[in-house]
Amino acid sequence: MSSIFTITAAPDTDIWRKPPHTDVFNAATAPSPSTKTKGPLPSFLSAKASFSFPWTEQYDQAGLLLSFRPLHSPNTITSPTKWIKTGIEFYNGQPQLSTVACDRWADWSVSPLATVDAAEPSKTETSWTTILIEKEVNFNETNERGSSLWVYHVLEGGEKVALREICWVYGDDNDGVEWELEVLAMAARPAKNATTGLEVQVRDMEVKWA
Repeated sequence: MSSIFTITAAPDTDIWRKPPHTDVFNAATAPSPSTKTKGPLPSFLSAKASFSFPWTEQYDQAGLLLSFRPLHSPNTITSPTKWIKTGIEFYNGQPQLSTVACDRWADWSVSPLATVDAAEPSKTETSWTTILIEKEVNFNETNERGSSLWVYHVLEGGEKVALREICWVYGDDNDGVEWELEVLAMAARPAKNATTGLEVQVRDMEVKWA
């Protein structure tokens, strides 16, 4: 049986960091009601969820949010030092598969989200898109161990379409042992002049740990 919950994002909300001074972290977030969402970074295996929302405003977005904080950081720190958000973003009139990875500053990649039926846009806007982000461990020719995070769009038949590999997550120390990870669902409506919020449905969110 599917588990569905709702997030509502107010206008003028986003997660974005761009030089020289832009640093916004006020999106609506929610934990999965049925799975552990916070733990030591080395224990993280994967996160997966499906999202559905009626995009109308430029940059309307929803997806998975991974927040990285130093393990012994003060509780007064609200914005994470590093973060990744990945999901769907409405950009230039089209829904896009969007991933933003922020180490020191954010970078952004988009690719078109295939529509369900171009003749029925309302059908497209209420369909479900499934996003998966998972840890990959491999060994090179000298048997050195390397870790990264892979972001995938999961099709209805279960096929994983690779969107992006993110390597800096495990680059600071031994497999991220000094970092804590929190995984949430997120939604944002960056449009400052929007008169209503953005309501996002989240289905079957699952976070796996070792």
